[in-house]
Amino acid sequence: MRGRGISEIVRLALMVLRGALYFVLRLQVPQRVAMDRGARVLGIGNLRLDGWIKIGAYATIDARFTTQLRLGRNFSLGDFSIMRCSGAPTFLCPGVIIGDDVSFGPYCNIGGGYGLNVGANNLFGPYVSIHPETHVVTDLTMPIRQQGVSGEGIRIDADNWFGAKSTVLDGVVMGTQNIVAAGALLTKSVYGSRVVLGGLPARELAKR
Repeated sequence: MRGRGISEIVRLALMVLRGALYFVLRLQVPQRVAMDRGARVLGIGNLRLDGWIKIGAYATIDARFTTQLRLGRNFSLGDFSIMRCSGAPTFLCPGVIIGDDVSFGPYCNIGGGYGLNVGANNLFGPYVSIHPETHVVTDLTMPIRQQGVSGEGIRIDADNWFGAKSTVLDGVVMGTQNIVAAGALLTKSVYGSRVVLGGLPARELAKR
């Protein structure tokens, strides 16, 4: 057990060193970012950190098309996950704000779209998807890809647990201390607090 603890300390030290080197090689002032192998940060100038964060192996944080990406203390992005403040040169995401002690498991896909606000102490399992935008599909004479996107954004308050492969769609507003079952689909709706949610689409299964 002691050897395992030492190896974890060494691994974390290497991640901190890798993060510092990543920023220096891009002529940026090093920030409080520990990066595993293959991790990337794009749009560094839009990144705001309240404390140390950790980015897993081959994970990507893309802040190029947003007004601000603010990450709280002890934020963690799992291996192969993507946090993309989706937008384009002609459309800027209005901002992504993540509270303290929020962690995403591996293979998550987190968009920025029309805005994302996640409170403190939220826990996201592997393969969770968050999409604060939707495609416009009203014109049947035009390909969907040419009709653009619309949205309202997503707000998730503090202390929720999202099970593996759950999906959160645009317009969702969620309270606190909820449990979202694995594979659940949260659609455009307001969800309360202290409940268990599950299903396609998600509905209340039990009180906490």
